[in-house]
Amino acid sequence: METKTLRLGAAISEPWYFKDANSTQETGGVRVGSDLWRGVGPLLGQEIANAMGVKLQIVETTWANGVAGLQSNQFDLMFILDPTPQRALSIDFSPAPVLWYPLSLLSREPASAPNWSDFNDPKYRIGVGLGTAQDQYITKILPKATITRFQDNGAVIAAFQANRIDAGCLTAPTADIARGRLKAGHTLLPKPINAVAAGAALRTEPDRRWRDYLTTVVSYYYNTGKTQEIYDQYMVFRGLDPAQVTPISRENWPR
Repeated sequence: METKTLRLGAAISEPWYFKDANSTQETGGVRVGSDLWRGVGPLLGQEIANAMGVKLQIVETTWANGVAGLQSNQFDLMFILDPTPQRALSIDFSPAPVLWYPLSLLSREPASAPNWSDFNDPKYRIGVGLGTAQDQYITKILPKATITRFQDNGAVIAAFQANRIDAGCLTAPTADIARGRLKAGHTLLPKPINAVAAGAALRTEPDRRWRDYLTTVVSYYYNTGKTQEIYDQYMVFRGLDPAQVTPISRENWPR
């Protein structure tokens, strides 16, 4: 409040943070300085800055440097830096999730009500990013599947496109955007659904006012549907029908 500026850490990663270099005119963008930003992080940050009566500043960083950036006072807040026991030793988190996303399979074939156990068979070739949360999860629950590990999600998607795997284990937002670009595939949410609470990270401070305020507004935007509206705007920007993608409101997932 003293500086009249809210500094948001941003790691380029769709659909959370995207710098629109072409400055396209579709709705769902926010201009910060000379840059046009899209995605959940920038738009939610702008909503909070407006409510506080301050300006938004976006500080580019990476997921790997997010914790250090908060600790060293490079920025005040970072969305979708998910809370983990290890990170919680160094920084703080709002107790209220910003949104929820499930682990999914980007599959060549549709399935109306799949279970993870349906894919626990050597005939299924499943790709996953090496060392990711998805890797840890499917290694545990799909020990019989033919699992191929790739350097990153981009390589998983490329392998899917080249028909070297039958499905890629990705977060649902990543899978939805990938099939939008490829014009192929289906996003499956096998049961039991593995839900991830996306966090709002901040510095650990004795004064809890910023943490308490952030918890209040994050809950407000989620519960009123504002966060879902922002997410849907990004999906439209990417040429996807919001009705055909996985919501970030957990209450709207298939049961």
